[in-house]
Amino acid sequence: MARVPGLSRLPMKGPFVVLAVLIALGVGAVTWAEKSGWLYVWVPALTPPPITDGGAGTLLKVRDGDTVEVRYHDLAMAVRLRNIDTAESAHPDAKRNTRLGEETSRWAKSYLAGVRVRVEFMRKEWRIDEDHHGRALGMLWIDRDPVGPGPEDELYNETVIRQGFSTYVTAYGTAGPFHQRFIAAEAEAKAAKRGVWQR
Repeated sequence: MARVPGLSRLPMKGPFVVLAVLIALGVGAVTWAEKSGWLYVWVPALTPPPITDGGAGTLLKVRDGDTVEVRYHDLAMAVRLRNIDTAESAHPDAKRNTRLGEETSRWAKSYLAGVRVRVEFMRKEWRIDEDHHGRALGMLWIDRDPVGPGPEDELYNETVIRQGFSTYVTAYGTAGPFHQRFIAAEAEAKAAKRGVWQR
């Protein structure tokens, strides 16, 4: 019987084709899992996740006046609130904690108790931007009735400035569309000599 050229090599090609298909499927699955956010649910050490749901989140914990913890997908995510910087209250170096920081922290925990929130994350390309400590950066909205974004919602970052617990911090950029609101909130706190403006 005449030998068909290349016939003996066919069995060797089969495993390579299968392997190539499995690799392609694996890469596709990881890419989908990463872009959908599920990769970060399965491997919580990988942060921050991409923005996939408009920033809806459940408030889990108020760490202090400018940092909260929210549930995002199945993650407990620390969010550093943009354009505010309240006095320290929970710093590992106790000497850096201040009376104003402790007052701010108590106020924030009381003010945010039991409210619905959503986070307007700062974007870095298609991902959530983060600070040098790995915390997500964002604006915290208090979701007033009805549920979902609306004109009756309150921008917590702005409220902190208006209460005098923080100046309007622009060292890492302005508040974008909220810039004038934050300037007005700071002017109001300064005129009333609230918080940091009591000095």
